[in-house]
Amino acid sequence: MEIIRSKSLSKHRQLIHGVSTKAGGNPPFFNNLSRHVGDEELIVKQNRDKFFGELGIDQTRLVHANQVHSNNVKIVSRPGLIKETDGLITDKKNLFLIISVADCLPVMIYDRKNNLAANIHAGWRGTQKKIVSRAMEILISECNSKPEDLEIFLGPCISQKNFEVGSEVAESFGDKFVSLKSGKYFVDIAGDNISQLKSFGLKDGQIEVNELCTYDSPDLLHSYRRDKKQSGRMFAVIGIRSNRG
Repeated sequence: MEIIRSKSLSKHRQLIHGVSTKAGGNPPFFNNLSRHVGDEELIVKQNRDKFFGELGIDQTRLVHANQVHSNNVKIVSRPGLIKETDGLITDKKNLFLIISVADCLPVMIYDRKNNLAANIHAGWRGTQKKIVSRAMEILISECNSKPEDLEIFLGPCISQKNFEVGSEVAESFGDKFVSLKSGKYFVDIAGDNISQLKSFGLKDGQIEVNELCTYDSPDLLHSYRRDKKQSGRMFAVIGIRSNRG
């Protein structure tokens, strides 16, 4: 199974992370990990077993965000489904944070000093509501994180050239992240989130960006904008394994 990983985060042996891909599985949803898109339950289970098996993750130790396109970020300490949440933070070992995406941006954060992890679901609504900034505020004020100790991985998302929006959505973003071509507006989701991180003092060297565009990768990545109701979902996962595995 093909899994997208961060080069920088992969240097930390205790840190388990990855983003699933579309490759594999059965049409029309292929390697889909969501139970909420109309895919067969058995197929979803098989796909999840392969993904988590490849990463060596016990599925009883998963934390899922019940994503509502908010800027709500929760500190979690046990497995389960966290309601009304689009961001998860934990310092607990063998607890793995799950975000579901199919064009939205997964933002993984690792505090190497305090050994804690965060996983943020940043679609255009969450980005507009500054969910990454909210996560940073919580990390600093409640988790004693310092920006200089953080390493960030931005997984694949829809690129600006493929993310056309209406004028009302474009107006909710700064001009820096909106381009106007032939009367159409295009928003740079990744760029906005990078800017949010840098506003807290993070440097380019701390932020790794996967440049793949979900829309432009029909054989590798799910894209709701491209495939509509036949789009599956990818999982982004991050967690800290104990020394005992």
